[in-house]
Amino acid sequence: MAEEFPVELDVTPVEIPDKPEDAAQDLPRPITCIINTRSRKGREQYEDAVAALKNAGMPLVHAHAVEDRQETVDLLLSEIEQGANLVIIGGGDGTLSDCAEQLAGSEVAMGVLPLGTGNTLARSLGIPLDLDGAAQTLVAGHIIKMDVGRANGKAFLNSVTLGLSSEIAHALTSDVKKKLGILSWPVIGFKVLARHRPLTLRVKSKERTYTVRTHQIVVANGRYIAGPVAASDDAAINDHTLKVFILGKSSKKSLVKAALQWLIGRHTDSEEAKYFETKSVRIESLRGRVAADLDGEINDHTPLEITIEPSSLRVVVPKGYDAKNV
Repeated sequence: MAEEFPVELDVTPVEIPDKPEDAAQDLPRPITCIINTRSRKGREQYEDAVAALKNAGMPLVHAHAVEDRQETVDLLLSEIEQGANLVIIGGGDGTLSDCAEQLAGSEVAMGVLPLGTGNTLARSLGIPLDLDGAAQTLVAGHIIKMDVGRANGKAFLNSVTLGLSSEIAHALTSDVKKKLGILSWPVIGFKVLARHRPLTLRVKSKERTYTVRTHQIVVANGRYIAGPVAASDDAAINDHTLKVFILGKSSKKSLVKAALQWLIGRHTDSEEAKYFETKSVRIESLRGRVAADLDGEINDHTPLEITIEPSSLRVVVPKGYDAKNV
């Protein structure tokens, strides 16, 4: 569904520039917007999100409400064919990764409206998590290039995970997410942990090879990997490296200790974890195929060839943005 502007919306206006041409002066045009209304946030906040962009002075040509992944991709490609140079995407990290798959390597830029559960990419880009703040930041922002990860050729922006987190993601139905929001992860996580068994994996890069029994592996691209949890002190969306974490050994106690150390930022030198940086890594399972979670969606399985595609996606960030300090 597309809307032609101007649109009459019953909202309380925020500050609007005196002249439309004064807004979004550093952004490429035409500008369009696609919002995923499959999620509760997207459905409930669609009109508010469009109004926030309009009131902030964003010169939108169209706004679309979409309800499934294929429709999102089809509309994105259609907008690109019609000449859009900036597409603002409202949705969760899975939706953003789907769009990055189409936009990586092109001159079309992506703006992010945080309408997901964890909003991990929005955090890495320094985008405020409230709609008005996000809209005003986008309007005043500028374009930079960020790295895109590839797992067996598929794009990811934040991280690839195997193990406990993948099983949690598989168990998180849309109904559970709608009811519990970000609390759905710990609630379901404790249930999954009780039955989880360690994986036997070989992790190979140019720099090193490990054969491990562990409950969790994370390969990070962005500054953040799970909501507000940072990959490392110096992680950034444009550092051209992957951060690889093997969290814990075969016991659940070791996993819990490694996870707690991660939350306080001590995981990169923890005895309970292995950590290294690389440009590419291969992960093989020695005992059956293991599902992989790409940005919150179960999208692949071992063996995995994970690489970095430097500076391949154009994104909107705030003025004065520092990728290592957001």
